[in-house]
Amino acid sequence: MSPVLPSSAFAAFACRDFRLLTVNQCCLTFAVLIQEVLIAFYLYQITKNPLMLGLVGLMDFLPFLVLSLWGGYIADRFNRQRILQISFSCAIPLSLILWLCFDLFLAGKTGTPALLISCFGILFLFGCIRGIYSPCFNSLRPFVVPEYLYTNAATWTSMCWQASGILAPVTGGFLLAHLDLDITFSIIAGLFAAGSIALWRLQKRQFPQLQSESVSQSLRQALQFIFKTKIIFWAMFLDLGSVFFGGIIALLPVFAQDILHTGADGFGMLRAAPAFGGLVMMLLLVRYPPRSRPWQMMLVAVTGFALCTLLFAVTRHLYFSVAVLIIMGACDSINIVIRQTILQLIPPKTMLGRIAAINGIFVTSGNELGALQSSVITRFLSVVPAMLIGGSLSLLCVALTRIRTRDLLNFRF
Repeated sequence: MSPVLPSSAFAAFACRDFRLLTVNQCCLTFAVLIQEVLIAFYLYQITKNPLMLGLVGLMDFLPFLVLSLWGGYIADRFNRQRILQISFSCAIPLSLILWLCFDLFLAGKTGTPALLISCFGILFLFGCIRGIYSPCFNSLRPFVVPEYLYTNAATWTSMCWQASGILAPVTGGFLLAHLDLDITFSIIAGLFAAGSIALWRLQKRQFPQLQSESVSQSLRQALQFIFKTKIIFWAMFLDLGSVFFGGIIALLPVFAQDILHTGADGFGMLRAAPAFGGLVMMLLLVRYPPRSRPWQMMLVAVTGFALCTLLFAVTRHLYFSVAVLIIMGACDSINIVIRQTILQLIPPKTMLGRIAAINGIFVTSGNELGALQSSVITRFLSVVPAMLIGGSLSLLCVALTRIRTRDLLNFRF
């Protein structure tokens, strides 16, 4: 069989451990999203309180925000692969306990307060696992593929997240509609088990060890590196500015109902459009990776993202709005791939865990706080002015970045 050439779209999959990491990633995404769909559906059916839906996401986000920096530290301080294996394996008993809690409730052996406490407590523990898992996973990938495949591997990883993010909620809805609760929970537990097996089959490897120092000193060192390394700092700033000001996903229900006057089907199209555009673009990027002038391409992509935000705010036709969101998702995927490649290529190997953790906090906080600020502005100014202001501020972030990074325009991977 002929060897896989570096230019092949599937070059990263020639590495056995990258294939195993991809299996783990897909199993994790499907299991977590199906579980979230199941919990949100049943808790709302039981309580009829929409606040429960917000608490489901909050219970996962808060421990991730608190523990992610610590997770980045232990990824660099200890064997990140072993930490990844152990932390992920803890998800299996948690999913089984959650299954037991629902069975006891449906059998009438526990009441609603006990079920709510159990669900939110288990979701909090899943968020703790995520805070440890994410920086270990993101900092392990550069050790399982050669450097010239970083862009290809980052593209495939992002594309798997996008595809799983589209398919998993649909799968969860199908399971809830056509199969009973026990079968759904058994599939979730099976996915966690399969993902754990994939991790434990990784080849044993040693990593460069962080010198013995306190957590605060270690994190301060990582932050200093980010601020001193222009391309990393401005890549994170550019992404934070675009998602904080230009994020539109949280306001799609308002646009669907009040602006476009469409029902659930139209809202579903709007919600899926960015992920579809991102998936299509990533299919192109695995074949044509952005190696030539990636910084310039990133600036153009984020500019396109901001312009799509402005255009979406003023359009009044459903299918044109869907097309705008598809382009927005495609622009965002270019930004993701280039930024992930920079974050793997530039930092020293002993700092990858902490850099990944800090970036994860920036990305997650940008999405969550961006949704909050756009909702607050919409409350006082209505949705269209809120999006026009957000898109304009995103463009200002791009302009500032362009002025401060002229010397990076010819940067190449």
